[in-house]
Amino acid sequence: MKKNKYLLVVILLLGILLRLRNWNLGPIDAHPMRQTDAECVAYFMSQGIGSFLRPKACLMRPVTNTEGYFFLEFPVYEVLIATGYKIFGVKNVVFRVINMFLYLIASGGLYIFVKKILGEKLALASVFLLTTAPGAIFFIGHAIHPDVFAVACMMLSLGLLVKNPSPTPSLDPPLRRAGRAGVKYKLNKLISGLLLGLSVATRPFGLIVAPVYIYFLLKEKRKIVDWLLIFLPGMGIYGCWRWWIGRSGISADWENWVLTGQNKFFDFNYMKILIWKNISGEVVGRVISGLAVLGLIISIFKKDKKMLPIILWLLMVPIYWYVAFEGNLIHQYYADIYLVPVLILASVGLIFIWDKSRILALVALILIIYNGYRTSDYFFKDIVYPEKIKYSAEIRENIEPDKKIIYMVKSDPVTLSLSHRQGWMLGEWPVDVAPTIWAFMEMRHSNFDYIVEPKNSMDMKREDAAIIEQNYPLFRETESLRILKNK
Repeated sequence: MKKNKYLLVVILLLGILLRLRNWNLGPIDAHPMRQTDAECVAYFMSQGIGSFLRPKACLMRPVTNTEGYFFLEFPVYEVLIATGYKIFGVKNVVFRVINMFLYLIASGGLYIFVKKILGEKLALASVFLLTTAPGAIFFIGHAIHPDVFAVACMMLSLGLLVKNPSPTPSLDPPLRRAGRAGVKYKLNKLISGLLLGLSVATRPFGLIVAPVYIYFLLKEKRKIVDWLLIFLPGMGIYGCWRWWIGRSGISADWENWVLTGQNKFFDFNYMKILIWKNISGEVVGRVISGLAVLGLIISIFKKDKKMLPIILWLLMVPIYWYVAFEGNLIHQYYADIYLVPVLILASVGLIFIWDKSRILALVALILIIYNGYRTSDYFFKDIVYPEKIKYSAEIRENIEPDKKIIYMVKSDPVTLSLSHRQGWMLGEWPVDVAPTIWAFMEMRHSNFDYIVEPKNSMDMKREDAAIIEQNYPLFRETESLRILKNK
């Protein structure tokens, strides 16, 4: 119906409007380290530094990663931004526009998926909730963060998975008998598999969506060829990327800490932080969370078989929590890969209220929009300390782009990334168990050009700084920094 199409457009326009905050701000609001990492990789690609298979970030590590390779997600998202930089120049508007398109793709895939299995009303409600959920407002459409790409690929993949059923009632007719419809069916499955692969290669824990694919393949009683069309590219892309990382000899650093915290999984206080504070409070929002609980109760009470794939998706979440509890506890965006099934359940609750009382439903809609806007303020207003922006600007003004620096600070590498300069930090050496000067003595063997020391840094003892300054001449002193040159 035209009315529903117009409503969908209005919802999407609302989504764009909610994501316009900090439009021309750099990647320095919530989770700036993850944002600036992605932006720096994209910037380097646009400048011919690093490549698609050997992406480089700003932070370099002694011994384990002396070139600053960034072997984390499969860098298709960064390639998109780098391409935009090459065409339109290095501007914040480039990645903002790309993120908006990815939000629209995610919404379109969600609409197709839910409409096919649950009907149009629930599809519109699900897109509305994706539009207004606090975490989705920030991470899916605004932040320069690979999750927006992963979610967009996942939802488009699911949409294609269910878009057209088998062209004939038989189990699996040969293509020559199935005709054009059969070719289209196979092509949809193949593209769905490729998109699944891109999603999982970007966010490996996206594998928790696998039961949904298995459910529909079993439901259609597909033969092995259709399973291969989905899972061969789906697992192949991720597997090849992991093989390539292993071949490089450089480990994915996130594995050193994110696959931890299993002991906290059984601690009520930590689970309360995860579920009540992070997920319900900051990512999904209180109102939508309440609707999701209502939708779950309704689905179970009615024994709605159509909701089974969504329930299966959710049942994988506790396993995901257990495997990567530390990551889920610290970073709200770890919920992005299971945000969708929560929103679909919430749409069931919302439509239930709509059918019972239009007035109550309108109140719920207003509260959802208000809660989404106000709660997402937490992310938009969580901007990095101004001195990091100031330091990075002074580094760019005084140090050539191709020069390597030692940044004498133990904190996160946001300053390095914002400056678009490669280098090392004190925090990459065991300074917690050894004097700061020891850390520098290890770094001095690196092929660096400059030492950058913030004047107000508390990370170095003054006597240690004095020793370094005695051995390296002062190159330039800015308002905030002392820059020493390697002789």
